[in-house]
Amino acid sequence: MLDPNCKVVDFLKKTLDPPVLETINNAIAVLQDIGALSLDEQLTEMGKKLGSLPVHPLTSRMLFFSILLNCLDPALTLACAADYRDPFSLPMLPHDKQRADAARAKLASLYGGHSDQLAIVAAFDCWKSAKDRGLESWFCSEYFVSSNIMSMLSGMRQQLLNELKRSGFVPDDVLSCSMNARDPGIVRAVVVAGLYPRVGRLLPPVKIGKAFLVETGSGKKARLLARSIMSKFSSHELFNEVDEGPLLVYDEITRGDAGLQVRNCTAISPLPLLLLAKEIAVVSGEENRDDPAEKDDINGSHADDKVVNDEGETGIPENTIKHGERIMNTPDGAVTVVIDGWISFRTTALEVAQIYCLRERLSDAILFKVSNCIDLGV
Repeated sequence: MLDPNCKVVDFLKKTLDPPVLETINNAIAVLQDIGALSLDEQLTEMGKKLGSLPVHPLTSRMLFFSILLNCLDPALTLACAADYRDPFSLPMLPHDKQRADAARAKLASLYGGHSDQLAIVAAFDCWKSAKDRGLESWFCSEYFVSSNIMSMLSGMRQQLLNELKRSGFVPDDVLSCSMNARDPGIVRAVVVAGLYPRVGRLLPPVKIGKAFLVETGSGKKARLLARSIMSKFSSHELFNEVDEGPLLVYDEITRGDAGLQVRNCTAISPLPLLLLAKEIAVVSGEENRDDPAEKDDINGSHADDKVVNDEGETGIPENTIKHGERIMNTPDGAVTVVIDGWISFRTTALEVAQIYCLRERLSDAILFKVSNCIDLGV
């Protein structure tokens, strides 16, 4: 008999080939971050829904997010493409390589550009349209797309859509779930929902002609592959003397012959991160953003700072509350927002308060949608 109170690590240690402890802890942390597991490692209602789909839990969360934002169609393509082969072919001749790069960039521009993932979404949309008009062969040749892989993605999308229907997450008529499928901002937010916390910042090349590097929150640096759309831009286009390099979300970091490499990435704005990030701290405009004592966590996650009063109740220390009030009591006052301890940008106290409200309402809306979709028929 299985012990329902057994910890995940203790249970997996009993298997014939247990995973590495670090891998287990990382997986637990991800599941807790997205609300699938409680802090005491109990499966939540959200976790049950996420586990009902045959995809990674992060991909399931992206699908729920896309349903809520009526942006399901591109999310289906992203979900299937993430677990399958790249549909773009790799030509050998230099002239053909240039044509292939230009074709991918043209496709990505349909969703705002600067994205490998959205180039795949656009390629599938255009392939489907070309096939319906009897132009499939021309399209695949012109845009260096594999017809076989596109056909496989089409079948995978239909299977996943059928699972969403069977589970009650979407109605039989799914057109209403994709009303915003062509909105570049919303589609990019869906990409963030599926890839967070795989976030990095693009760094300028050390020497002219060298590859761009991507730095993650842990300080790890990986090389951006030469075939990435982002690598085709010049340093002048991506960097200037004032701004830092653009933020990116990426599929994964792999180890190749040339070291760590980033596979597929999308340039993003801070707003989707503000709505989905695990941790957000606020620093007054002139304070040292690196000093933890000067930060006010708008998520209220001061778990380690709680005190117990005479009646045995816990609460946030008074000095922490007063510090937060000092930062937030001037709506137009400049503040610095720090995401996950390393991504920072300037804004106002009023905008931070609005972001906090949006985060709460978004979280509640997703939970309500997931918990009640079957009973309400979506």
